[in-house]
Amino acid sequence: MANAMVDAMHDDRTYRRVEVITGHRRRRDWTPEEKDRIVGESLRPKANISEVARRNGVSRGLLNIWRRQARALAASPSTKRELFATVLVESDATHREKSAASVSRPATSGAIKIEIGGATIRVPKGVDRATLDAVISALRTAR
Repeated sequence: MANAMVDAMHDDRTYRRVEVITGHRRRRDWTPEEKDRIVGESLRPKANISEVARRNGVSRGLLNIWRRQARALAASPSTKRELFATVLVESDATHREKSAASVSRPATSGAIKIEIGGATIRVPKGVDRATLDAVISALRTAR
């Protein structure tokens, strides 16, 4: 009988295993500003990605994911950026006088002049295409 009690106490079915996990949360939430700073640091010429990641407490794989996301965002034409441009809308009479005067002069600066619905846009050499697209789109929708 004593053996039966000892056997029952050590039977697998009577024991339950409970695991208690203690410690701090290991996952870190990075702010967009922190991500931008770290990605920018990793994009510098001759920067070692592993070294940048280690110095900032980020895994190299996560830093590569952030870099890939940043490249995709930069290449995306639908990146939402606030773009402002000065637009001067002139009366038709003023427009005719200025356009007659400007036709006689040859353009030597490499600038482009675009007229849309009575508005004139002068595009200097080297302007960003995305900015120009946004300005033209804004003019078309405003008319």
